[in-house]
Amino acid sequence: MTETRGRTPRTEPDKTSPEALIASLDDANARLFVRLLGRPDGHDMLYRISGTVHNHVPGDVHGKVFPHGRVLFGVEGYNIRRLIHPPGTDDLHMVSREIVFYTDPQAGTVLTEWTNPLDGHTRPLPPIANDRVQLSYRIRDGALYALYGPAEVPLAASVAPRQVHRNLVWTLDVPPVYRLADRYGIDDDFGLSNSTYASWELFDFLVHEDDAREYSVTGADARRGAMPVTNCWSRICPYVPAMGIAESETPGNLVYHARAWTLDGFDALEPWLADLVRTHHPLYTSAPDAPGTGPNTTTWTAFHAGELAPRGLTWREWRNATH
Repeated sequence: MTETRGRTPRTEPDKTSPEALIASLDDANARLFVRLLGRPDGHDMLYRISGTVHNHVPGDVHGKVFPHGRVLFGVEGYNIRRLIHPPGTDDLHMVSREIVFYTDPQAGTVLTEWTNPLDGHTRPLPPIANDRVQLSYRIRDGALYALYGPAEVPLAASVAPRQVHRNLVWTLDVPPVYRLADRYGIDDDFGLSNSTYASWELFDFLVHEDDAREYSVTGADARRGAMPVTNCWSRICPYVPAMGIAESETPGNLVYHARAWTLDGFDALEPWLADLVRTHHPLYTSAPDAPGTGPNTTTWTAFHAGELAPRGLTWREWRNATH
């Protein structure tokens, strides 16, 4: 795989470029943290994602039919993102789309369907395709704040990395838990236990200390383009809706284990992946060009919008109809 690194030719930033706003941060760690999120010149950056998805079954209750520890899928894709500074504000938005394809763990080919061994039925398997995923911040008086609706949370402590050997490491461990009805207005339990989505998202972002020194510089000598970042990502979550497995009926979870790394933009992707997206998912060739409103898209909300709502079906009705 070819990665784009080092200096990028200077291009004129557009009017929403956050470069000057980011440079106003007093803390070098805060400037580096923002560069984990995107390019300061306002152009697209990618996290190229590659990994595997494993089956977690307490007690191995399904035995050889659907065993604990089986690698169910590979995952190959990316998150494409952009930093936007709306003129006349102190706000900084990371706006992104992400598309990740499930692949055959042996052959590496993209899967478009999957056979559920518990009921024997084959159903379509769409990629993870989330439009959009957004984070919002504010930079004021040299300090960085996270925005959660009207709440403004200072980030002075949480942006400080740990030194691990010759790398700086930022860790973000998030345990999402919510009812789809409360957060998204979706009156469908998707077979989730207690009608509640509960998962873990575990991230480590690693930057070599030499890169950290170079990319924390501001002014005329600042490095442009994507800062070289390696990301380790794990997710523990219910079986995705397309698998047709109800968490409330069947013990088990998915465990995602993946790596990701930064690329300067869509054109830095491998040809097979870029061609696949251009042909079948052209929306994901670029990041959104403006901040949005409302909560972030997830696999569950995307499945509801793309598969259930147009057909007027609940998830259980869809599962039964695909038998």
